[in-house]
Amino acid sequence: MALPRGADGGAGAGGGVAGGVDLAAGPRAGSELVRALAGLDRGVGFVLRAIPVACLVALFVILLGNVVSRTFQIWTTAWFDEIVEALFAIMVFVGAAALWRENEHFRVDWLEGILGPRSGSWLRIVTVLLSMVFLAVMAWKGYDLASRSRAVTPILGVPTGYIYAVIPISAALMLVYSVRDLIVAVRVAIHSSPNRNETVHAD
Repeated sequence: MALPRGADGGAGAGGGVAGGVDLAAGPRAGSELVRALAGLDRGVGFVLRAIPVACLVALFVILLGNVVSRTFQIWTTAWFDEIVEALFAIMVFVGAAALWRENEHFRVDWLEGILGPRSGSWLRIVTVLLSMVFLAVMAWKGYDLASRSRAVTPILGVPTGYIYAVIPISAALMLVYSVRDLIVAVRVAIHSSPNRNETVHAD
């Protein structure tokens, strides 16, 4: 039986094309999406690392300038406290998000090691879910604080809501990476062999 001809004169079922849809487009599109997400993650990671470093450098320069100013009475530093507080808040919350992305926050994982890969993964799922609840509340309350704030800093006149905005933003980023951690933990828990020897043998 002859195959139906395509509009270009080729066989309609040739080249992985069926009904005008490229059958190979699905895997290619999936891999392209993965590459795009990986590139986005690298970009976000770079920004999350760069901001705390920039804040730390700025704090060092400002603190050094304040010491010099107080010693030689060169210029006034009435704005000093406002800048330091803002930079410190940004450095802490964005730095926390950067550490969260790379799973570098301090945590006690000895219980996961005792339970083994499979049971430890289920424990990891519980801890990630609890963390997600905390982060959701943090993002919600942080957004409420930033949106309701009408105060401005006394010297520079910067709205404090702009500074408070770092709280929900960092919490939202940590929540996104918690979803990633949850997916990984679920996959490990499902695919780990239940027959794997998870007992600890004494020497």
